[in-house]
Amino acid sequence: MYINHATHAGLAEAYTATRMANPLFNRFCELPVCQQMQIDESMQLFSCLDVVTYHAGAVIYEAGSETDRTMRIIVDGSATASTTSFGESIHLGSGDVFGLFSFLDEGRPHSATVRASSDLTLLCMNRDYFNLISVEDAVLGNLVLRFMFRLLSGMSLKQENEYAAIHHYVTGRYS
Repeated sequence: MYINHATHAGLAEAYTATRMANPLFNRFCELPVCQQMQIDESMQLFSCLDVVTYHAGAVIYEAGSETDRTMRIIVDGSATASTTSFGESIHLGSGDVFGLFSFLDEGRPHSATVRASSDLTLLCMNRDYFNLISVEDAVLGNLVLRFMFRLLSGMSLKQENEYAAIHHYVTGRYS
């Protein structure tokens, strides 16, 4: 099969221009987790994510429910996550991730109820699709794994800060 390299390069350039003109792609690139990535890496990752929207008040999932094995990143809007065990809710906004632990641990039920506080736009990846990428395209699979590691690192730092704040509150040491 003959590949016209000039045509192929032109199509790749048109694809890049189309992606870069997408406002949702631009918001994805502005997220803290994407700040250190090259534009081509961002485009490859973005093409692996599904766009899902919810209206304000919609329940995305319930605490204790079986996982749908989907990781979600908020790119627009806000949500609340509440647990039955603590009766507290936290605010989630642009750049926040939820469902990641259930995505990684397929047998783990959801630990919180997540509800859209406003109209919400999410970028999502299902575990089955992630598994397929990992097998079919090793380079892209590696990129997605590094992205997941960045997400986990960010969540770990956030939890460490939250635990420290709770500890200071409980022991009476306020910052």
